[in-house]
Amino acid sequence: MMRKFLGCGALILFTLLPGGAAARDNIGCHDPAYPQNAKVLVVASNMVMNGVPMAINELRWNEPPEQLLRFYRSRWEALGQKVFETPVGEWRTLGTLDGECYYTIQVKAAEDGSYALLGVTRAPRNAESAAPGKGFPMLSGSRVANDIEHKDGIKNARTLLLNNSFSIGANASFYLRALAGQGWDLMMDRSVATEKGPSRVLVWRRGGEEASMTIGRGAGGAMVVANIVDKP
Repeated sequence: MMRKFLGCGALILFTLLPGGAAARDNIGCHDPAYPQNAKVLVVASNMVMNGVPMAINELRWNEPPEQLLRFYRSRWEALGQKVFETPVGEWRTLGTLDGECYYTIQVKAAEDGSYALLGVTRAPRNAESAAPGKGFPMLSGSRVANDIEHKDGIKNARTLLLNNSFSIGANASFYLRALAGQGWDLMMDRSVATEKGPSRVLVWRRGGEEASMTIGRGAGGAMVVANIVDKP
């Protein structure tokens, strides 16, 4: 699950943390503790995927996967939390629920020990439970496949993936009108030939914000990928 959404074209920020560090992250959950001497990279400290707040870290440790799994299993069980384990291919996954926060660690063997992805998701509160795509203009009948927001402070960003039954040209005409009506200035409008057929690339600016959009062929119509960054 985590590896899937990391490839969606969203902004990803990396920060090195010392092993053993533990703090409250930006989504309101405690960041998991880490083994001593582990190398930890913050992939996203405050993102929202389809309405669900989450944070993702990457971990490398010079001990085998079983040792890393034992570290987290023993810590979580010591806190009185039930631990769930699920093997998926080369990965082994542990998960536990702590209040409104759900923690997972996906672990696999690496040349120098273990490689892992640590995820934390928090149940959305009433004020956050917006439907994916809320506030973003789209043609009638559009289906939002992904709506990912990054709120890491340096560059706040939002990436949307949606599909509809309209043509590439109809989508482009709609967004040229809709974003102009929201005060965006068009910087680029270009047709591009790809292996999957023609696509349209549009770029707008509004003050310190930038919006870019790729419209291509999708199943039964068009696929739209939009990226909005507040400090390009």
